[in-house]
Amino acid sequence: MDGTGLLFKGLIQNIPKEIDREVVCLNEIEGESYHQQAEEVAEHIGSSSVVLVAESYSGRIAYELCNILGRRVSRVVFIASFISCPGRLGRLAALLPELFLKPNFFPDWLMKTLCFDGRGNRVLIEQVRQAITEVEPSVLKRRLLNIAELDRPKGHLSTEAVYIRPTNDRLVGYDAIKVLGNVYPKLSIESLEGGHFIAQTAPERCARVIVRAITT
Repeated sequence: MDGTGLLFKGLIQNIPKEIDREVVCLNEIEGESYHQQAEEVAEHIGSSSVVLVAESYSGRIAYELCNILGRRVSRVVFIASFISCPGRLGRLAALLPELFLKPNFFPDWLMKTLCFDGRGNRVLIEQVRQAITEVEPSVLKRRLLNIAELDRPKGHLSTEAVYIRPTNDRLVGYDAIKVLGNVYPKLSIESLEGGHFIAQTAPERCARVIVRAITT
């Protein structure tokens, strides 16, 4: 949700260099709503065929892109993500005042429990805090509202999709994954041990799933 792309460093390092990849930083996009953000990304993609990798907040952007680009999206890999409101915490978080959306507001133990399932080390936690430092609280507030206001998409998409599901994701509930499965009938689920920030704690394993989705 920080939109900086900084937290993908470990994941990118584990993707073979021969695979052309690009991190889209939300902070470089002017649109505020999910659809507006997807439209800007679609313009950047142009006529290329792509495999989308969407983590957490960006799941709905990937869904919107599937509708905009159609067959140009050959596959989607969702990492601990969602296209509808992920659960009760998603709605509650939107109620937080901007004053609370600062890097040091949440203590390490809470971040470690909610985000990392107790697995996050000090280096990872500091990386998260650094990413949050680079985003205005008003921007984070808008994105939290976007999450809370998500509806449940109707209809089905023929795009093949893979879901990397952390075994102990405290932020994305089962119902949100069920919605994904209804929209993407070809969805396959890869369970990896860990918490919501699975791309940060298990970048090698996530990368293997992504590479397999690209090359098969």
